[in-house]
Amino acid sequence: MVKCPECDHINPDTATGCGKCGADLPKVDKEASNVKSSTKKSSNTTIIAVIAIVVIIAIVGVFASGMFSSHDSSGSSSQSVAPTVDNNTTSSVNTQNSNSHNSASEYWASAKTDKFHLPTCEWAEKISENNKIVYQSRNDAISDGKQPCSVCNP
Repeated sequence: MVKCPECDHINPDTATGCGKCGADLPKVDKEASNVKSSTKKSSNTTIIAVIAIVVIIAIVGVFASGMFSSHDSSGSSSQSVAPTVDNNTTSSVNTQNSNSHNSASEYWASAKTDKFHLPTCEWAEKISENNKIVYQSRNDAISDGKQPCSVCNP
């Protein structure tokens, strides 16, 4: 495309005179025009490639950090805590009968939730030491505003 030097009208490369005002148009150097176009395409391709690589690296980084993270949903580091077992008792320690609410010796809760659990519950094991509250009875946990876990049913 050629711009008219008189009226700034854009004309096709093949035009010798302006289609609007009739002024003579300068000749277009097609070879220089092709070099300019190919350089522009090359730089656009390079920019797109760089952006694609950065996006791929960012996505891989997000997935990798999620796979190797040892944090629970609250953002604090999770630690597995083994429950204490009294080997002197003759009854089964892991019995979780919903009718025997007073058989456990302690209950665990997190300071960040309103639920309390048996120490053997999968959710109790996820409570970090910094947030763990230990209750000696079910009634103590309920009195403190905690509700029984629907998984372990303490």
